[in-house]
Amino acid sequence: MRKIYTVMLATILISASSFAQKGKSYIGVGGDLSLPTGDFGAYYKSGIGGYVKAMLGVGQAGAVTFTTGYSSFKEAGDFEDFTSTQGVAPLLIGYRHSFNGFFVEPQIGYGIYTYKETSAENGYYTESGGAFTWAAGVGYVFNNKIEVSARYQIGSSEGESASMFGLRVGYNFSLNGSK
Repeated sequence: MRKIYTVMLATILISASSFAQKGKSYIGVGGDLSLPTGDFGAYYKSGIGGYVKAMLGVGQAGAVTFTTGYSSFKEAGDFEDFTSTQGVAPLLIGYRHSFNGFFVEPQIGYGIYTYKETSAENGYYTESGGAFTWAAGVGYVFNNKIEVSARYQIGSSEGESASMFGLRVGYNFSLNGSK
């Protein structure tokens, strides 16, 4: 865990030192379609959700990113005695580098994972926890506004993991005027 915090601190310090070069900044909002993979995919169906992302420009082609959101997944089985949902809320810091509209974006941080089970016999049961989470994304931004991207995200804690492949569509609002 100590290594994780060291990497996050180094990322923040390097990013902060880059602010000497002014870049374009945006707030992005959009929707997610997530396809669970691995063990997570064995238990849950595709998830839907939304996200909010701050992109603070550094230089002409880079941005430090802060991302959060929420996606919900329903169980894959057809159980008569209960239903369950899994929720994922990532809190990620990253760096986006753009290449004439195309971009790559690695991210690292923390994820909040929630579980809710409903049964006629026992009522409601909820549980939540957190885990180290990372993601890697690629995408394209049309006219600095409409964003289409794909990402792989995984959260892991105490030998358990939740991984997914996600597709996103969003809109980026400029914080530098009408650029």
